[in-house]
Amino acid sequence: MNEDKFSGKADDYDRYRPSYPTELVNWLFEKTNAKTVADIGAGTGKFTKLLIPKAEKVIAVEPNDDMLKKLYRNVPTAQVIKAPAENTGIPDGSVDLVTAATAFHWFDEEKFKTECKRILAPNGRVAVIFNSKVVDDLIRERDEISRIYCGYKGHAGKRSDNEGDAFLRNEYFAEVEYKEFEFSVSYDEDSFVGNTLSRSYALKPDDIGYDGYVWELRQLFKKMNDFGSVELKYKVDILIKIGGTK
Repeated sequence: MNEDKFSGKADDYDRYRPSYPTELVNWLFEKTNAKTVADIGAGTGKFTKLLIPKAEKVIAVEPNDDMLKKLYRNVPTAQVIKAPAENTGIPDGSVDLVTAATAFHWFDEEKFKTECKRILAPNGRVAVIFNSKVVDDLIRERDEISRIYCGYKGHAGKRSDNEGDAFLRNEYFAEVEYKEFEFSVSYDEDSFVGNTLSRSYALKPDDIGYDGYVWELRQLFKKMNDFGSVELKYKVDILIKIGGTK
């Protein structure tokens, strides 16, 4: 797992990244009836928080120190483990459901699969969730600014927006069940900039070009806002592997 990608970004990530639809979580537990859930690559706990009211026990696994500080505060009733996705330290056969919410693309896929097989109880499930931006004119211009200043080249990892994730459906899992949800979030100027700065590729304050990068993002907001806000649209894909891993 890329453990240092979000060092120095935990505050922006926690404040400005979107959560996930309640309907998605309800659907997930209707399908799995999970009692013990391990949320891998939990970050600041965006998805973990939604699991806690549904499961008897929630384990949050995160390797990044900055993210962990937020995670401990955000999910005080969860068991928090500092560990990579590929070596969680969770006991063998002890988990009904493994979740990875907008995190799978940072994992070593085969090692993560092996780890899931180890920690899952018989007939356990794996759910991979991606919060994906819906590309419109605002996002195109924002991505172009990030390309110029940060060398942004698109989403990391093996991803396809065609019927969910083609790699997960066709190569990684067998017997996948898929569901899609849509939602949108309104951002003011500071939160729009903060959302962008929370990205793994975004410049940090000490980086060359940071001030120009932020200025360009603010100019884009001023150009695109409607009465002081812009709307970012998201599509959430969730893929559940029936009965563990392939």
